[in-house]
Order: sequence, then structure tokens, then C-alpha cells
Amino acid sequence: MAEISASAPAPAAAVSPSSAAGDRSAERRRTAWLKRLAAGQRTALAAMVGLGLLVAGVAVGQAWVIAGLIADAIGGAALAALWPPALVALALIVLRAALSVVSEAVGATASHRIRQAVRGRVLAALADLGPAWFDHRASGAVSATAVDQVEALDGFIARFYPAQILAGAVPVALLVPVFLVDPPSGWMLLAAGALTPVIMGLVGWRTGVHARSQVTAMKRANGYFLDRLQGLATLKLFGEIGRERGRMRAVSDDLRRRTMGVLRLAFLSSTALELLSSLALALVAVHLAGSLLAGDGIALAEGLFLLILVPEIFQPLRRLGLHYHDKAAAVGAAEAILEILDAAEALPPPASPLALTAAPTVAFEAVSLAYPGGRRSALDGVTFEAGAGEVVALVGESGSGKSTLLAILLGLRQVTEGRILVDGAPVEGRALVPSIAWAGQRVRILSASLRDNLTLGRPGADGAVLADALAAASLGPVVGRLPGGLDTLVGEGGRMLSGGEARRVALARALVRDAPLVLLDEPTANLDPDSEAAVLSALRTLAWGRTVIVATHAPAVVALADRVVRLERGRVVENRVARQAGEAPHG
Repeated sequence: MAEISASAPAPAAAVSPSSAAGDRSAERRRTAWLKRLAAGQRTALAAMVGLGLLVAGVAVGQAWVIAGLIADAIGGAALAALWPPALVALALIVLRAALSVVSEAVGATASHRIRQAVRGRVLAALADLGPAWFDHRASGAVSATAVDQVEALDGFIARFYPAQILAGAVPVALLVPVFLVDPPSGWMLLAAGALTPVIMGLVGWRTGVHARSQVTAMKRANGYFLDRLQGLATLKLFGEIGRERGRMRAVSDDLRRRTMGVLRLAFLSSTALELLSSLALALVAVHLAGSLLAGDGIALAEGLFLLILVPEIFQPLRRLGLHYHDKAAAVGAAEAILEILDAAEALPPPASPLALTAAPTVAFEAVSLAYPGGRRSALDGVTFEAGAGEVVALVGESGSGKSTLLAILLGLRQVTEGRILVDGAPVEGRALVPSIAWAGQRVRILSASLRDNLTLGRPGADGAVLADALAAASLGPVVGRLPGGLDTLVGEGGRMLSGGEARRVALARALVRDAPLVLLDEPTANLDPDSEAAVLSALRTLAWGRTVIVATHAPAVVALADRVVRLERGRVVENRVARQAGEAPHG
């Protein structure tokens, strides 16, 4: 049963302008990281920019043809003379739409590749960090980072970043024909365009502040909802469903308010750009009308061309404003993603994997481990040795350090002092992982077939290996009652299996892996006598020819041990030989 907290998470604090200013360097770093990701798809980025410039060129031709067509129609041209330019205008419109579709497809493909690569890096980093990194983090928030926050990069890569480049290039390119036709109109549009970055900068700064707050609220909400979902049975048994419904509503409302705040600011940016574009169009129209009435040499077709081109000049800027919230969302997501990637990069270099071919001797020499901020050390000068082929039982009260010792061998914890020797050679980090078979206290059965769960540590294991493991773990009757045998989907968390059956699956999985060093954490905890007997039988088979270190409270498991090491508050208080090599185990 998942352990749940009693209260809802505190709402994400609003970010003040002063704190946002202090965090600008971190925001610049996240933005630079996003740009490096986008630049990694250079071919796709160049294609999107090139297509955008080509669309701008088509827009100029389209504006010129349409302006001439309207001027001819006003001038009383015959209908037959209007058909050719009308068909040309239609062809240019179709071409422009086709180029836009191709550009969006290229952007979507590039975004998919980048998100796939980032998600792979995040998952690899989480694997390197290990379960210890999750001790003070909500699993729902981490899941949201690996899924939702990575997806939030799509808008920046596929839309905002190309739009940002085109917003600087296209208006400048379109101003060239405007200056050639009528310089005063060009200067008006240039002045209006110069105001655009100022407006977008002011609105965008506030959008970024609120977006970071919204991302934080989303992570907390995800963690809260997952926690409640996992503890739903406990909440129902204690009659807390009604109260939790109100808390969930409050968390959802807080997230809704923050999301709507981000959208309001994004829409404000679009509104400001629309207003600026409309004012520029009005000024140019008034100027051209005056020129036409005064007969200053501006032809009707040229005036219409300029009026049609004004919205095209502001279109890239308008599109950039439309996608500015995509940037804000991506920068907020990058904060959570980089937290994981930075933590993984800060780890010491991975040790070379140690591939053992026979049962090893494992020695702990004055091993100590202190958690940051802990009131006492988890381990304090632990010294003992597990001989080759021995079964060593670690016993002691909860919190005495048994599971911590196993975590060190698995590379999930780093010792503060002392060292670990395997066959006389010091080892560090996850060097032993390739040579370890593991079954933890909380058995993890994946939402997959029973066969996939058994072969998790040895993909492709043949039928004979599986049959031997199933027989040793007394799982034959279990497989027989499953509708699809080994190919039956056993459900999330092994819901089709009892607790004892799940533990036997874990031991069978260790047998299939066939590693020379076996680590077990409370293999018989909370089992009825029949299930415990079946697990002990599997444990005897698993221990044959291997070095086994098992953390346990159970006397029946201790009776199988060659050596018993008793721990109290992280210290070894007893280290005794339980039976001599070759002597039959008790019980």
C-alpha cells in the first residue's frame, strides 16, 4: 500500500519580479540549452527558414498580382483580360499554402526526433541517479518531467524558434520592395517594427515569470494526484474520500488559475501586436490616400500593393507573438529537465563493470555512510566478510542499516568512508551490477507478461532455463492456472498474483539471471506459512554455488545462513558463523 501524506501540497508560490530578475542567468542558460537542441537539427531548421523566406517571396508576388488585378478591375478592364492574373494569383495562393504545410511537417519531424532524444537522456539520467535520488521527490512530479515536460519542448522547436529567426529576416526582406515603391511608407513601417521587440519583451518577461510558476504547480499537482491514486484503498478505508475530493478540487483550481494567467499574458502579446499592425496599416493608408489625391506619382496599383504587403510584414511578428507562450512553457519545462540532467552529470564517473564468473568474496572494511542533514550516520564503521559461496544473513531492527548495505552494493548509495573489496579488489559505484541478481522487499512486477517479468535480467533466456526456475520457485501451478501461461499479462504491480507468488516470481527472476552474487531484502516478509515454505525452498536452490547476502527478520531465513551479522544503529554488534561450510542448513 502506498504511503500517502495527510494534506494537499502548498500552492506554488508566485514568482516576484525581483526574484525573476535574480534568476535571469538561469533562464538564459535554459533558453540557450533549448536553442542548442533546435540547432542540433540543422538541416530541418535550415529547411524551415528557407521555406519561410520562400513563402515571403511568394507573398510579394501574390501582393503585386492581386494589386494589379484590382487596379485593372477598377480601371474598367475587360473580364477576359482579368482571368490570367486571377489564375496566377490563385496559383500563388496554393503554392504558399503548400510551402507552409511542408514547413510544418519538417518542424514536427525535427521536434519528434529531439523530444525522443531528450526523453532518452532523461530516462538514462534517472537510471544513473537510482532510487536514492527519489527519496525526497514525488514520483508523480518526476513522471511529469519525463512525459509532459518533454512534450512541452515541441512548441519551442517546431514553432517558436523558426518563427524567431523568420521574425527578424522576413520583415527586413519585405521592407525592401516597400522602400523601392514609396520610401515614406517604408520609414513608417520600419518605426512600427522597431517598437515590436519592446512590446514583446515587456509582455514576454511577465509571461516567463508566470510560466515557471505554472510548471511548478503542474509538477506538484501530478505528484499529489499520483500519490492519492496509489493510496486510494487506504483513503476509502479511512473514510477520507470526501475530504480528498475537496483537496483535489483546490489543487486543480490553483493549477487552472496559473494556466489561465499564462494564457492571458500570451493573448495580451498577440493583442498588442494586432494593435500595432492596425495602426501601421492606418498610417500607411492615410499617407497613400493623400499621395493619390495630390497626384504625387503613386499609381493605384502601387498603393494597393503596399497596403496588401503591410499585413505580410507584420505576419512573422504576429506568429512569433502567438507562439511566445510556447517558449515560456518550454523554458519552464527545461528547468525540471535540466535538474535531472545536471544531477546525473554531477555523479562521479561510472566505474568499469566487473563481470564475475564465480561466487565472489565480498568484504566491507570500516564502511560508513552519512546522509546529508542526517542526525546520525546510516552506517558507522561496518566491517565483515561474506565468503565465496556463503549465505550471509543481515539481521537487526528496522533502520539498523541492512537495506543500506545492499543499496551500496547495488551502486544506489555512495560510502562516506571505508571501502568494499570483491575478491580482494576495491569496487565503487555500479561496477557490481552486471554480476548481481536482486530481489527487493517491495517486489516490482511490471505490467507485462509473466515471461517478460522472469527474463527481465536475462532477455532471451530459453525455455529450459525458465522451466528450471519455475520448478525451483514452485511456480508451476501458478503458470498452469493463468489463461495464457507464461504469456499472460499479469497486470500492473502483479495484480493477478498473490503476495507470496510475486515474491517467488522475484526469486525465479534471480535464478534466470544466474548471477554469482545474489542480494535479497526481506524475501519472506508478510507471508503465510505455506508461501514462506515455498520461498525458502526457492531460496535454497538460489543459494547453491552463489554468494548470497540477505537482509531479514525471519528466523527461518537466518537458519539457512552460513554467517549471521547483526546490526544496531548502523554498527555491527555481532558477527558469528552459523554453520561450517558443507554442513546442511538448519530447518
